[in-house]
Amino acid sequence: MEKRDCEVVHVSSEQMSLYPEEKNEDVPMSRKWREHRLAQSERWACTMVDFRRELGPQLEDLRSKGLFCDVTMVFPQDGRKMHVHRNILASCSHYFRTLFTFNMTTSGHIEVEIPGITYSDMEAIVQFAYTHKANLTASNIESVIVTADRLNVLGLLKVCEDFLLEHMNTDNAIGIYKIAKYLHCRSLESHTWSFLLKNFHFLYTSSNEFLQLTPDELVQILRADDLIIDSEDYACAAVVKWVYFLPDVRSAYLPQLLTSVRLGLVSRATYDALMQKFSSLPTDSESMCILQKGYELCRGADDTILRPQLCQSLGNPMLRPRVPNEVIFVLGGWSRDGVCADMETYDNRVDKWYENESESYEHSLAYHAMVAVDKALYVIGGYTTVKYLNSAKRFEPLTKTWSEIAPMHSSRCYVCAAELGGLIYACGGFDGTNRHSSVERYCPVKNQWQLVCDMSSVRSDAGACGVDGKLYVAGGFSGTECLNTAECYDPSSNQWTNLTPMSCQRSGVTVVAFQHAIYAIGGFNGSVRLDEVEKYYPDRGGWFPVKEMLKGRSNFAAAVIENKIYVVGGYDGSGTTGHVEFYESDKDEWTEADSLRVGRSAASACTIKGLDNIQEYTFYGKEATLVAQTDSFDWQISPYICAPLQARSWSMNTRSRNKRPS
Repeated sequence: MEKRDCEVVHVSSEQMSLYPEEKNEDVPMSRKWREHRLAQSERWACTMVDFRRELGPQLEDLRSKGLFCDVTMVFPQDGRKMHVHRNILASCSHYFRTLFTFNMTTSGHIEVEIPGITYSDMEAIVQFAYTHKANLTASNIESVIVTADRLNVLGLLKVCEDFLLEHMNTDNAIGIYKIAKYLHCRSLESHTWSFLLKNFHFLYTSSNEFLQLTPDELVQILRADDLIIDSEDYACAAVVKWVYFLPDVRSAYLPQLLTSVRLGLVSRATYDALMQKFSSLPTDSESMCILQKGYELCRGADDTILRPQLCQSLGNPMLRPRVPNEVIFVLGGWSRDGVCADMETYDNRVDKWYENESESYEHSLAYHAMVAVDKALYVIGGYTTVKYLNSAKRFEPLTKTWSEIAPMHSSRCYVCAAELGGLIYACGGFDGTNRHSSVERYCPVKNQWQLVCDMSSVRSDAGACGVDGKLYVAGGFSGTECLNTAECYDPSSNQWTNLTPMSCQRSGVTVVAFQHAIYAIGGFNGSVRLDEVEKYYPDRGGWFPVKEMLKGRSNFAAAVIENKIYVVGGYDGSGTTGHVEFYESDKDEWTEADSLRVGRSAASACTIKGLDNIQEYTFYGKEATLVAQTDSFDWQISPYICAPLQARSWSMNTRSRNKRPS
């Protein structure tokens, strides 16, 4: 039943005397009495009055007809007048309450003129005062929110803030941020600032408002550790675009802008273009010196000169890492000491893995699957050394809590799983006796598993991913042989379709969706662990070779982060490994990355993007003491300009750590 503001209705003594048993607390309420009270409450509910709904329009009608109004608002610039009731305005604004209380000596009809307030703006104020509604549009929101702030109509001010947040996009976010700062709307300013940092790439590439940023505003954005950009090259591109809009004027701000960019993390190619661009500007010696030193840092990183401790890099604004927008989670697996429950997270901005002991799984787990849906991790099936599991659990990174969800219909070790359309598909696997061709689908909203059409082949140790609305499964083990077959599931028809076979058999393969293609990576062909990689394009219907990995492996984890495929751990033929490498498609090459703290095979990994507490899983949260020691620097670059090149820090990518054995 709808909750309403209502008149208070009391039960009379006569009504109470009809049921004397109610007076005795020891006598239970009779069924007849309960039914009577329920009927009475329903009748009383029908007499409730929503004063805001009923009284507001009546007062507005009186105002529009000029009845009982005791204040006339005068607008000379518009040549118009507005009749209102002073008590209504005073009830929604301390400004009007003070005005009518202290500045008006008469209780009779008065005329009021407020300089700088237009008729249309006051009409919005009065409409809200009478009806608690506001007719806000893109054309009037700016003037209405300024007027609401000036006249201290806090209710309307909150409505305006909500309207701006609801309609905020990359085209108007900077303008909204400026309004919030001007009006000291802290909540709106905070939300808008977060939006600017998360969407900076789109802002500087497509928003006309970007060029209207003041130098201080742009510097503040570029200095933010949690500015979300895939590469520091984009920060340089933003500076170039902003300066070249008014080069004769804005080139004077280059020193502040350049010291706000992490120039030591810029790519060599971008730096060459940057130097060429700024060579034509009327830059001063300080700017050129900053560019030269940044160029030396960039060249030093490319030439693989000896790199320092990370703490040295933190003290240099040119090398300070930013907070990542994505983080890789790895859970469980088979380590040298047996099956483990360890969770690790990867910060690609500092190329480092971090242990998360308090977030680890409640028991050891291997040969499971892990899928991310709506910023939550779902762990499915697996093996504990004593039991094959049909259970599944959900981990919430925001609250760092585990919860059990509905179990699957079948136990599934060596299971592969993928997300498709917000649903999780668990395919194949092994229950300790039989290998499965069955597939079941989990709905997080309903907390329910549903069996769908079986695969055409029995598969355990296969790989799965979702691409363009369809589910792809490849490789695996049938119980007698390693498989090179692949098939595709269409949820709309609930049918599987066989695909062109892969070039080789792959059990323990990992399948990844990347750039609208299906990548089959590594695996075991019955003889050796593979380093071969191939990709399948659905629209071309065939497999194509990709550059081989640096290390052959099977039963490893993989995840995509910032347009790179990371392969993590696995079994290399001689033992479990913590080796990690990543693939860049534009270069068609693999590069070694920081190794896992705990080497493992049979683990699972996935990526979560846009976590509000992502710092807690990455460098700025995990090494808070180190950050605190260097956070006090004032962004002055002069010590690094004057220092000899040989004594200066080159990069942040090498760290001192005690790595646990693989």
